[in-house]
Amino acid sequence: MAGAPQITPLVVREGNPQGNPSPFYATFPGKGSQDSVTFHLLIESSATEAAALCQRALTSFQKSLTSGSRASLTTVLGDAFQTCHKDLEAANAPRDMASRVGVGVTCLAMRGDEAYLAVVGDAVMYLRDRHGVAKITPAVQGTSSPVLGTSSDPIEVTMARPALNPDESLLVASGSLEDAVGYDGLENIMSTSPQAAVEKLSLLMGEDPLFLAIILNTPAS
Repeated sequence: MAGAPQITPLVVREGNPQGNPSPFYATFPGKGSQDSVTFHLLIESSATEAAALCQRALTSFQKSLTSGSRASLTTVLGDAFQTCHKDLEAANAPRDMASRVGVGVTCLAMRGDEAYLAVVGDAVMYLRDRHGVAKITPAVQGTSSPVLGTSSDPIEVTMARPALNPDESLLVASGSLEDAVGYDGLENIMSTSPQAAVEKLSLLMGEDPLFLAIILNTPAS
């Protein structure tokens, strides 16, 4: 990458962009061996009354990602997802299986000009480069878990390290984006300024009760 990457979050709740959307979006610096890392979290649930569970997930991730002493960032991310899964499963334990509420989490970790993505849920990722827009589908062994916290079964975390060149951008968003925007619309959104992209996405997704996205832009050389 050339120059510092620019990160723009977008959270729309019931049609309105939120300036302080916690517990659905948070960013915080790492500590200890991860003190050069900044974490960006998108947390979502299909349930309408899931703010408390999303807040529990956020608290679990913040604790895991800022208190470890391990050197491997991928290990830190993987362990954070496993810990959160156990925390949410414990919160759901009193409910029967049919009424348990799951949570999807996307974590974008930035270390210098390197991006690390870890996902459990229906998030979608698109890369815009000189050839246009392409969906990123990271390869994982086994089956990716749809949500955290609904059962005691082990989870699979989808991980990727997208390499961005100057004047490229990465969009990480809720799965609902695919139902509303085609590739032409995505390319238009990802080719504009971060602020204009936020405005366009907000207009397109305004009917969605909860929409989450992160746009990562790399300046032209």
